[in-house]
Amino acid sequence: MNLEQGNESQFIDPLGFLRRQGKFVAMISGGIILLTFWITMALPNLYTSAAMILVEPQSVDEELVNSGVRESDLNERLGLMTTEILSRVRLSKIIDDMDLYAEESEDMQRIEVVDFMRSFINVVPVLSELEEGQRRREIKFNTFRIIFRHEDRQVAADVAQRIANDFINANIESRTQVTSKSLDFMQDEIAVLTRNLAEVEGEIAKIKAESAGKLPDEFDANQRMLQYAMGDLRDAQRVFASAESDAAYWKNQVLTASQMTSGDPSSPSYRRGLLEIELSSLRARGYTARHPDVLRVEAEISLLTSQLNAQAAALQQGDGRARSMGEQNARSEQGRAELKAAAAAEDIERLRERIADLEARLAATPAVAEKLDGLNRRYEGLSRSYQDFSSRLQQASVQADLERRQLGERFRILESAEPAPEPSSPNRFLILVLGSILGLGIAASVGLVAEVADSSVHTTNELQQSLGIPVLVSVPRIMLESDRAARSRRILRETMAAIAVVLFVLIGGGVTYYFVNMAGKAGLEETEIEGTTEEARSGDLGEFGLG
Repeated sequence: MNLEQGNESQFIDPLGFLRRQGKFVAMISGGIILLTFWITMALPNLYTSAAMILVEPQSVDEELVNSGVRESDLNERLGLMTTEILSRVRLSKIIDDMDLYAEESEDMQRIEVVDFMRSFINVVPVLSELEEGQRRREIKFNTFRIIFRHEDRQVAADVAQRIANDFINANIESRTQVTSKSLDFMQDEIAVLTRNLAEVEGEIAKIKAESAGKLPDEFDANQRMLQYAMGDLRDAQRVFASAESDAAYWKNQVLTASQMTSGDPSSPSYRRGLLEIELSSLRARGYTARHPDVLRVEAEISLLTSQLNAQAAALQQGDGRARSMGEQNARSEQGRAELKAAAAAEDIERLRERIADLEARLAATPAVAEKLDGLNRRYEGLSRSYQDFSSRLQQASVQADLERRQLGERFRILESAEPAPEPSSPNRFLILVLGSILGLGIAASVGLVAEVADSSVHTTNELQQSLGIPVLVSVPRIMLESDRAARSRRILRETMAAIAVVLFVLIGGGVTYYFVNMAGKAGLEETEIEGTTEEARSGDLGEFGLG
């Protein structure tokens, strides 16, 4: 029995546990420690190289020239740039250019190889001592570090430097693209505004050409001309009325003169004269042209006029009579009065047409003014936009030139990536310590389980407790000389076996470490040396004309 029982508790005898389970515990813990050692030696060395990038502010005073690129939080921009630079396309190109992960590419797809490479890349900000205690969202930094880990120290440095250069190129390209797109946008907008201005100018010119005389600028002139035309119309009407009155008067004088010349009341001319006097009297009394008396008199006058025309034709053939000087003067004045009345009537007709045209112009002016006002407002808005975009275009040109000359905010390599002198991982000492603690813990647990499961009796107390009777005497183990010699040989064999196992593990771990971490690099260095030697030999032969 391996437990000693008191009144109310049970406990394990430590010395007895070590005597009985010590060898078993030592074997298990030693095996785990040696296995941990071998595994630790089999882990490849990882070298860490880092390139530090400084974010420099704009070189030119921002009050003089604005960069034209939105200066967002550097942490946000760094995250976006990291996503772009660590994309599958860019990392795949780095893998192809630098011939990385050749063995992994045989068993893994390209996307898996890229993810595998991405797991060894870190982009971290470099914080000052004052910023380390602040919250993450309040941290402002202007320096960050690109870290890459690889089994080859030179490859780690080259890849870190390559990614740092990609960050610099990506920053330059992104800022140049932003300013170039802004410049192109401004140029396109100015071209559109120019076309719109030309279209509006064409519409304004077309409306002015189609609405000549109806323009708002001519409204006052049209009003003055309308007033003058109405005054002229009134004058022409007065002249017309006076001329008609004179014509009627001289007509009566002609009739009177003719009557005095031919006093025969039965003659047609005498009768027509009386009828014309009667017609004038009717008109003077206000009878219209449709009055029956007026119609009767006009019909008789028309008949008499026909007869007189026939008589005039006969007179031209030699049957005429002699006219008096008074009749001839009266007829001459009557003709002049009738000509004056005709001219006044033409002036009245012309002035009425002129007045109608001017009134139409004045009536159409508000509609034309409304159209022109709308087009002018649009033209003024386009002009202001054109001037604004012109000034912005000049500013965008300066901003684009600023970024092309790299005078804006730029990334600069503060510390280039250098090959690490020592591997950064794995931490073999820490792994061995943790493996030893784990091995001892597992071995102690297994030994404790074995001790508890052991039901044999090892001491007199255990025997007395199991049988319930007192033990009178105990006989110790009697060791003869042969037994001591056999135990010594057994201990020697076990010690030699343990030493052999330890030496095997140590040598095996060393050989594994060499093949994992040293053999490949030695072969690569020999290949590089052979290549350099071959190039030198080829160069020497070329110098002697034997190449």
